[in-house]
Amino acid sequence: MNDQPKYVLDGLSTGDYDTSLTPETGDDELELPPGALLAFRSSGGMRFTSREWVLYRDGWIVVNDEAPRMRHISRANVAHLAHLALRARLARPRPRPTPPADGYIYEVVAHLGGRTYHAEFAQASIPPEAAPLLRALRAL
Repeated sequence: MNDQPKYVLDGLSTGDYDTSLTPETGDDELELPPGALLAFRSSGGMRFTSREWVLYRDGWIVVNDEAPRMRHISRANVAHLAHLALRARLARPRPRPTPPADGYIYEVVAHLGGRTYHAEFAQASIPPEAAPLLRALRAL
């Protein structure tokens, strides 16, 4: 017979465990809001961080951090990013990258030519055609 006393801490007994810190199941897919041209997320690193933002066609960028903030880029920069997204061949089928231990995963969703494209890249295996786009997106 187990004679250990049972303790309760904030509704958890000694037989229970806290599930609030368990990893997500991958259902957290990056979405493109209406009117947006491009959405970008980078996540990973030794001390896990995640950064996400959305670029609208009028040049406004909404950064989704702890406190959402906005900034604006010129129409020429928006056109340049759209051009880089087209050249990155986001529609090309690729296997879903496995998250590296200390590296980053980059997710891009873009609405180009009436279609929406979703692509993911692992830091260690970025294809040459996508490298200029990812460099520009990380710089924003």
